[in-house]
Amino acid sequence: MQDFTHDSEVDRELDELRARAYGPDPDIGVDSPALARLRELEAAHRADVTARTDAPNTPGIPGEDQEAPEPTNPATAQPSQLAKEGSLPLSQRAQAVWRSRLAWTIGALAVAGGIVVTILLISALRPAATLHPTLAEADRQVQRLVLEEASWYQIDVSNLRAYGTYHGLEIWSGLNAFGSPCLVAVHRASGSLSESRCAPPPADLIMDVSSSGDGFEGFDGLVGEGIIRFTFRGDTVDAYVYLMPRDG
Repeated sequence: MQDFTHDSEVDRELDELRARAYGPDPDIGVDSPALARLRELEAAHRADVTARTDAPNTPGIPGEDQEAPEPTNPATAQPSQLAKEGSLPLSQRAQAVWRSRLAWTIGALAVAGGIVVTILLISALRPAATLHPTLAEADRQVQRLVLEEASWYQIDVSNLRAYGTYHGLEIWSGLNAFGSPCLVAVHRASGSLSESRCAPPPADLIMDVSSSGDGFEGFDGLVGEGIIRFTFRGDTVDAYVYLMPRDG
């Protein structure tokens, strides 16, 4: 592992890799070098934090250029300060430490609770639509777009499955050369592949299509800017609409 320092360049790299792994549009699963680099940086980050936490905190020794601190007045000092300086009895020092740890634990539980509630709220959102398979077969245009504009996924165009059209986007699913399920969105009006995504099981297969894409602006029948998120459910595809109204 290469030497690790918390400079701005490494921090930015770590933030970018975390966004690719844990953000709303994760794609690091198909990028093995990036995934390995993320694990390396996170391991180095934990080691650096541990080293800083374990570093001895040696107080300065009063000398000619440094005045010795004045003794703490037990009548006016805070319990935590007295506990640090040894002016409290052992039982009271133990209580002060216990209260400090209790406050930290309560704070951590509150933060964790907020994260759980947020995740539950997001997961509880209902899709705007659920798309079901149709009998349509992929024509030459669809096959060509998948082969040319999503070649890195190595999707097998012979087994593409149609889920109909949603706000101008044809949704298809298939398998790639590695056996991973894939989703593609074709914008036939502009003759372009709006988005494609593959994810190996058991990862969730999620494809976000932006309202601003190659050859088109906005979704048919919708006003505003944002994304439509398509989530593959095996036999169905759920569609979630996230749009912000345009200014003016």
